[in-house]
Amino acid sequence: MTQAEIIAALLGFIALPDASEAEFEAMALKVFAYQFRNNEPYKRFCLQRGRTPLSVRRWRDIPAVPITAFKDLTLSCSPPEQASHVFMTSGTTQGIRGRSYHPTLDVWKRSMLVNFRARFMQGRERIRMGIFFPDASELPNSSLATYLSLAKRECGTPASKTFIDAAGLDLDGLLAALAEAEASGEPYALLGASYSFVPVLDALAASGRRFALPE
Repeated sequence: MTQAEIIAALLGFIALPDASEAEFEAMALKVFAYQFRNNEPYKRFCLQRGRTPLSVRRWRDIPAVPITAFKDLTLSCSPPEQASHVFMTSGTTQGIRGRSYHPTLDVWKRSMLVNFRARFMQGRERIRMGIFFPDASELPNSSLATYLSLAKRECGTPASKTFIDAAGLDLDGLLAALAEAEASGEPYALLGASYSFVPVLDALAASGRRFALPE
């Protein structure tokens, strides 16, 4: 199976309205076989555990690499220099940044949007958003920045705004947006990394402000 074929298969699977366990397993085994054949470090990892596409029959038996492997190895099924995007970890552990190589973000974006709309938007076309994380233009190697920027662009209203950037937290802008949402009764979504909410909550506590946002 070529790269184009595995991408097309994944996009087709994501588009299924209700995939069965059997369909998921079949797709997972195809991805495993593709990665085993095209990712040499991963192939060695699997062979050390006695797992190959011939011996693995269930998706639960597919070997999963530890997160540290992305810091120690180049885990890519195509030449890493040809990747359209490279997501990197923060490097807070040992100062080494793990890398995730993507020849294209088509599958990543489709998966994100389908699941975000189904599990977060729940039928709503757009919702006003306040983002507590820098934009993808500031952090191009951050998967979370890319995720939140995509959510804002595809599912946010024109009034959605990012409140944290290189300059820090735009507290005045945030307070104004929250007050407006509270007064209007318009649903409002606050999105960001969990640690991004710490300075926001601290600032609200210091200013003595509280908000009761709409459901």
